[in-house]
Amino acid sequence: MSDPEVPPEVPREEPRLLSDPDKLFRDGPWPVPFEFNSDVAGVFDDMVSRSVPLYRDVVDSTAQWSLRYYQPGTRLYDIGCSTGTQLDLIGRISSQPLNLVGVDGSQSMLDRARQKLAPITGRHEVEFLHEDAVGAEYEGASVAILNYTLQFIPVQQRPLLLTKLAGALAPGGILFLSEKVRSPDPEFQETITKLYECFKERNGYSASEIARKKQALENVLVTLTLGEQLDMLRDAGFAHAETVMRWHNFVSIVARK
Repeated sequence: MSDPEVPPEVPREEPRLLSDPDKLFRDGPWPVPFEFNSDVAGVFDDMVSRSVPLYRDVVDSTAQWSLRYYQPGTRLYDIGCSTGTQLDLIGRISSQPLNLVGVDGSQSMLDRARQKLAPITGRHEVEFLHEDAVGAEYEGASVAILNYTLQFIPVQQRPLLLTKLAGALAPGGILFLSEKVRSPDPEFQETITKLYECFKERNGYSASEIARKKQALENVLVTLTLGEQLDMLRDAGFAHAETVMRWHNFVSIVARK
């Protein structure tokens, strides 16, 4: 694929975040271990926007990269699409019809995604797959998105998913991957953890909410180092990968087939 161009008229719009306020870990019982059930789906948009640094910037950047590399007649997969925020933004700002496929293992998330994308289904082909990310089949793609999804998959299964996605991408296609990572240096990791907890406190979460969610995510969200992430992408068959955004322990990587 030679010299892809972003159409100059592509606008930048805010992602549509449509959920109740996240009070899931404030009172009473909370999900242990953490799972993407109907309770989480109901507050997810608020939760992710307050818990993930640079979230809106990552959604915007993912959309801009996706539209630059999307090839007409191919599929664009969002694996772990949750409530459809990313696909919705891509569909709203695209000047060409797209074939959008959202994959998620949570039916509650997909129900909300269908509602969110309903206004754009007339302009684009939209499909949702209620599938496990690793077990799903992928084909005919030019763009795949894995934003904050790989980290919830058992570590030993991650190379299989990345290999499947590399095989499904057309030459010149890309994977946009965002993850929470850990530092290989224990002192830096401790500092990064404290800075992240301060970030969540500034966004209105109490110390008890932060501690409860951390407990719920233990052994559910398993982080790797940035070097390990890049090694996995190379081993999966991607020709080039590099970091395009970073905030302490959150990174976005673009990998090209």
